[in-house]
Amino acid sequence: MRRILASWAALAILATSAVGQNAKPAAVVNGEPIPMSEIDAIMAMRPRELFPVPAAQQRQIKLEILEGLIAERLMKQFLLKSGVTVDSAEVDKQMAALADAQKAAGKTMADYCRETHQTEAQVRASIYSLLQFTAYSQKVATEAELKSYFEANREFFQKVTVRCSHIVLRMPANATDAEKQEARKKLTAIREQLTAGKVTFADAAREHSQCPSAPKGGDIGFITRKWMVDESVAKAAFALKKGEISGIVESEYGLHLLQVNDRTEPKPIEFAACADDVRDCYVEEMRQKLVTQLRRTAKVDILLP
Repeated sequence: MRRILASWAALAILATSAVGQNAKPAAVVNGEPIPMSEIDAIMAMRPRELFPVPAAQQRQIKLEILEGLIAERLMKQFLLKSGVTVDSAEVDKQMAALADAQKAAGKTMADYCRETHQTEAQVRASIYSLLQFTAYSQKVATEAELKSYFEANREFFQKVTVRCSHIVLRMPANATDAEKQEARKKLTAIREQLTAGKVTFADAAREHSQCPSAPKGGDIGFITRKWMVDESVAKAAFALKKGEISGIVESEYGLHLLQVNDRTEPKPIEFAACADDVRDCYVEEMRQKLVTQLRRTAKVDILLP
């Protein structure tokens, strides 16, 4: 479960890796610039493409990286205001552990800094930010909160999975109310045909679903209660009985109809046996919600060409 935090941790380490902080910014977050060189540093660490990537696709990749950097900046700004501090001795300890890990791999800290396009001071700053977030999360994730979270998500920790099929009509983020209404009307008509037995779910998915799973009758396989699919989809799927068809479910990807085809049995487990996993999930979900809230109220100017 600790791997859930790995992506944010890696991004935080890379986020201060820009060479030439006065470079043209890719974005400005609450007055703080994100230099283009930060994106370039992360791009440089990506595996080389076998074939040339079109300019539009390159820009989309950079936009996705930029969104991660924006989230990282927002979190740093929040933590600075929170007043949470970290003992420098703890940073020294983590730096020493990183150096030991490099040594075990036959490398030096200089090698690590060169590979990640940053200075040792920038590595220290990133470790400080990660420790700061850990300290903040420990204040929020009390045992009472964690136990409550465990109960609310017991199926996930019991490793229950459901095999789900869906029919999805894609909706762009800027879709108009009229477009959404038209899509809802279409899905409502499809659902009426399904419940009347006029068509099977698989056949309807093959004909109407705008998803790579359409040729397979909409089958997206077994999913867990969290992390695998959009939260709204997972919540709706786990509320269904086997063979039941959902109402219209809205996600960031579009509008869905769902059907659960199978469900695995829960594996008995109590809080004490999975407390670390519960904490990891709680903290990551807390981080995601916090970033979403911060993004809504932040002044963010995207300047990526």
